[in-house]
Amino acid sequence: MKCSNCGSSSIETDISKGTVYCISCGTVHEENSVVSSLNFTETSNGSSVLTGQIIKITENYTKVGTSFISTNNTYVQNTIRSICVSLGLSDDHVSSSFRWYKLSLQHNLTKGRSLLYTLSAVIYITCRQEKTPHLLIDFSVLLRIDVFKIGRTFLKITNLLNIKVPLIDPSLYLPRFVNKLKMSEKVLCLANRIVSRMKRDWIVVGRRPNNLCGASLVVAGRILDEVRGISEVARIVHVSVVTIKKRLKEMAATASANLSINEFCNLWLEKEEDPPVNKEEKIDLTINTPEELSEEKEYKLKKFEDFAEKIKPIENKENINLRKEKDLGESYNGYLEENKENINLRKEKNSMESYNGYLEENKENINLRKEKNSMEKDKEFLDENKENINPN
Repeated sequence: MKCSNCGSSSIETDISKGTVYCISCGTVHEENSVVSSLNFTETSNGSSVLTGQIIKITENYTKVGTSFISTNNTYVQNTIRSICVSLGLSDDHVSSSFRWYKLSLQHNLTKGRSLLYTLSAVIYITCRQEKTPHLLIDFSVLLRIDVFKIGRTFLKITNLLNIKVPLIDPSLYLPRFVNKLKMSEKVLCLANRIVSRMKRDWIVVGRRPNNLCGASLVVAGRILDEVRGISEVARIVHVSVVTIKKRLKEMAATASANLSINEFCNLWLEKEEDPPVNKEEKIDLTINTPEELSEEKEYKLKKFEDFAEKIKPIENKENINLRKEKDLGESYNGYLEENKENINLRKEKNSMESYNGYLEENKENINLRKEKNSMEKDKEFLDENKENINPN
């Protein structure tokens, strides 16, 4: 046997380690060699037993006797490969993700979690390290699982294993979103320049890349007459319309927003803007002199007077309505006091008329009731004086 590297025939075999290597150059030709011959030993009762164990070609050599672990690893690797194929990832991403999974398994980070969340997290770690344009929401949509649980699993694995993942560059995702929105290469170039300007103005820090891409594509599309609605862009980049409007508002507060289209495309401002958070919390300390204080006071007073003039017709209208209601109530009370006797007489008259009408309607019934009562009284009288009355 000759060495494939140097051509030397000085090949040594180390039986204890199971390796075959070249003495001249040190190239290892075989390692973890498996004995193909069968040896039998005799037991105490005279029977023969096979020495060692038979290893199948599909099993993991380091997990001999634990076929369940081998089967589980095969299932996990196939699941990772299926997810990677759906996301357009290569076999290198599959092997790298599987290594992260085995490392998580050794540190008991997979216990108490669904397998899909763990696999999504380790594949996303690989995507971040390889700088591929994939988001957590892609795994959520593909596997129909909760995106926030994927994020929590990702953070736990990276923190406990001390994995350093690079920061996300929003420009990685622009070609993907441009393709989905069916926009041109000019829009892509201009959107990349807008994102670079946003990095310079500290708008990128603390923001998710998809909403930054959405805002830059909205602006670039309007500049190059490839207009896409904010709602359409928000649906493609998986953010809300309100979020994109906030990013547009932050862009409008920078010095770059005051440039023309040609100036923005050809000039590059060296000045950096303050982060949006600092702009919101910044305290205005420019008013120092008494003259400036008096001017501000006059401005606020004028603003208050203008506001008072606007609401004055509304207040007058309400007062007029209240006054009308009050006058109407007072006049009605005065009328009642003046005609109190007439009203009482009218009430008595109405009650008498209604009573007389009732008597007229029920006259026959009343007469019958009277006759009945008189007959009952006569009957009672006869019953009481029955003994005293002498029959003729």
